[in-house]
Amino acid sequence: MNASRPTPPNDDEISALLARRYRDTTADFEARWVALKRELRQAPPQRAGFRWPAWAGHFVLSGAVTALVIAFALGTREPPRVAGTAEISPALAELFTLEAALGRAGALLDAENRDALLHLPVRPQPRS
Repeated sequence: MNASRPTPPNDDEISALLARRYRDTTADFEARWVALKRELRQAPPQRAGFRWPAWAGHFVLSGAVTALVIAFALGTREPPRVAGTAEISPALAELFTLEAALGRAGALLDAENRDALLHLPVRPQPRS
């Protein structure tokens, strides 16, 4: 066996090391540690960080609702009117009139409803 290697500790030495309360510390460190633990036990508990008041949620919610109402009001403006309908053909004028009347209903047709309407039979089923 190589002489430079220390011999492994026996079971008694390991038990003594594990039973020690402080491991590899100085007396000064142990004294400071005991003083710090005593100080922490006596100190009042610290409050958590910033907390929102209970009523602040109402203001945030009302602000969000107000923003949604404004966005909805700005998004549902009437389409621009076509100037000079007398100069165009009557069929095209009728199309513009229908577009103006039905243009607002476009938002009601989501993708699922459009797909369902596209797959309806062309000729209705006879009623019995």
